[in-house]
Amino acid sequence: MTLLVGLTVLTSCNKEMFDQKIYDEIVNTTFPIEPVDATHTWTTTTRRSIVVNVNGKLGDMEKLQVLTADPSSSSSTPQIMAEEKNPVEGRSYTMLYIAPVAQKTFYAAIRTIDGKYAVVPFNATAQQISFTDKSIVNAADVTKWQEFTYIFEENFPEPGDYDFNDCVMRISMQPGNKKNQVKVNVTLAAVGAKATIAGAIKLLNYTADDIESIEVEGGSAFDDGYPIPLKAFSSGDTFLTGQNGSDAVIRLFEDAMWCLTKEDASDAGYIHRIKVNVTTEENDDNKLITPITKTFIITFKESSSSMLNNFLLDNLDPFIIVNYNGNFWETHTYNHRLAKVLYDYYYQTTLPMIWALCVPTGTFRWPLESHLIGNYKDGVLTGAYREYGHSFGQWTADKTQSTDWYFYPTLSATIYK
Repeated sequence: MTLLVGLTVLTSCNKEMFDQKIYDEIVNTTFPIEPVDATHTWTTTTRRSIVVNVNGKLGDMEKLQVLTADPSSSSSTPQIMAEEKNPVEGRSYTMLYIAPVAQKTFYAAIRTIDGKYAVVPFNATAQQISFTDKSIVNAADVTKWQEFTYIFEENFPEPGDYDFNDCVMRISMQPGNKKNQVKVNVTLAAVGAKATIAGAIKLLNYTADDIESIEVEGGSAFDDGYPIPLKAFSSGDTFLTGQNGSDAVIRLFEDAMWCLTKEDASDAGYIHRIKVNVTTEENDDNKLITPITKTFIITFKESSSSMLNNFLLDNLDPFIIVNYNGNFWETHTYNHRLAKVLYDYYYQTTLPMIWALCVPTGTFRWPLESHLIGNYKDGVLTGAYREYGHSFGQWTADKTQSTDWYFYPTLSATIYK
């Protein structure tokens, strides 16, 4: 990270020393797509609801679900977007779900006690559906909840290399064992940077006063046994409060690489830094390691439990923390870029540039090390997601185009674990 040396010290205390015009020019010219849609919000999902009339005369019903795919299809793996247990014949249920912008068809499904599914497809714009025209199918029980992939560049506030594999997390959410509980499943999948990267999640639209506790299921955190003192966090507690005194924060890990490798520290407190799951071959500096998943149980206070009806994946703001120029900087997805949850600093650019992105699928193939996620200049498409009509570059240049880009990886330039 050397491009900004001599331009500014980039701390919250010296905003007057910062040259916005020069900084914007550096960031703009370094970004691999030109031009970038000036109105881009980098939003890949939208919140929707569907009213489902349970009128299929199905007998004993176990659950009503909204699914990402047809449960009887052999070509796709459906995930649960919303669920109501023990639905009642003749009742209507309002099902709230997070829809990927690129997806146009979803499925309402009722599973009966004999293991069959009644299935009704519906369009993303539908307001109400019923089971009068259902299909009855045999299918395996759908138990996997909707999962998103969060990809990060570790260089903020400097331009990155835009392979978006410096930290990769997959996150899903499901109801807890109690009515006032939610479980957040976090998989640490890849670390393509040698820097020490910490991770956390801010809960959106909820405060610390709404939360009774946040605990790791099984009691073992990502970084239990970390051999050197914490730096990014003042406490090793799982439930933290933001610097404003009200933000509710889940502490994920102090050092993403260490969590995957469990490297021993030297006598001087040094940990050998490597990259994990961003190459196809292993050597002293690159390893292939099975991703690690931890489940965080959020217990809301009884007085706030009614708020859980609206608690979905878009209520989570995952972010990473990296030390830069003597200060800690948070990297959030674009819509939450000004959050400053645990640390204060001067956010640099008003340009629609990103250092983090939410990809609304749990099977996203992130770019291999040194492969841009996409490049689009002078009409030429290159990079890991470059298929014409379904490319990252075209989506970046026009947010209404190629919204399904993440389903079209160049296999030789991407990795999936």
